[in-house]
Amino acid sequence: MSEEEIEGFQVLVESLVQQGVQYMFGIVGIPVMEVAVAAQQVGIKYIGMRNEQAACYAAQAMGYLTGVPGVCLAVSGPGLLHTIGGLANAQSNCWPVLVIGGASDEDQEGLGAFQECPQLKLAACFVSTLLVLQG
Repeated sequence: MSEEEIEGFQVLVESLVQQGVQYMFGIVGIPVMEVAVAAQQVGIKYIGMRNEQAACYAAQAMGYLTGVPGVCLAVSGPGLLHTIGGLANAQSNCWPVLVIGGASDEDQEGLGAFQECPQLKLAACFVSTLLVLQG
């Protein structure tokens, strides 16, 4: 990588800072580990949770309390699936929340990749924008 190139996760966390995000709740794992580390490096406070459901509820509560979207970081498949309760609650209450979820590599789609799951379809009815990070 040249000096002028920047990783996608760095662009993501810089964008979060520009939007006023101060907290990120979630579970660190592959493929979102780099996001959690980069978030902390730019000053976002990362709060590790025991599961993604609790992380999403905490993120949507932070969105309600501050008016700035709360951020939930989730690992692939079951991890993103566990955020659905928090997404539904945030949607019902019009509370700002952003879920960033991992995913298996695109070239492995449909081949039974680790934690492969139709994440976009599962979350689509609760979100206006869904960001999935692929390894």
